[in-house]
Amino acid sequence: MAAQHQQPEPVYEFYKTTSHKELCTEMLNGSKNMHDASKNAMENTLVGAKKLQSMSNLIPPALSTMRATTQESILTTCQDNLDNTVNDLEVGLESFEKKDQRTLLMHLSAATISDCTDVFTKMSADALPALSTEMDYVFKLVSNCVVQQK
Repeated sequence: MAAQHQQPEPVYEFYKTTSHKELCTEMLNGSKNMHDASKNAMENTLVGAKKLQSMSNLIPPALSTMRATTQESILTTCQDNLDNTVNDLEVGLESFEKKDQRTLLMHLSAATISDCTDVFTKMSADALPALSTEMDYVFKLVSNCVVQQK
């Protein structure tokens, strides 16, 4: 019997080039090819971003000791940023399905939560741990998606 040469699974390429390998299994969700791996990764990232968006109610309690104008500035920035991130991921997923690589990359690259994290830092405010953890998680998911599309 001849020895069989084992080819790496096609989705191994996704894992090999990703920024945050610890999230791959969850993101790929049993994908058998790179198309499905990319699609599943983007869909899972969108789920994470929507969860983060739904957590925006955790922002005001973290700001309770700040001036009202500062609270409003941080809240508005974060809500806009989270809404834009969800929108960018939705448009990115649509662009992926249409094989519009340029639009996909543009929206994936824009799908960051950095405005929200930056405004907390700039205003010397601390996000609640649950919110910080979820922001970090979504950042990593988006990073993995961007790397795969370049």
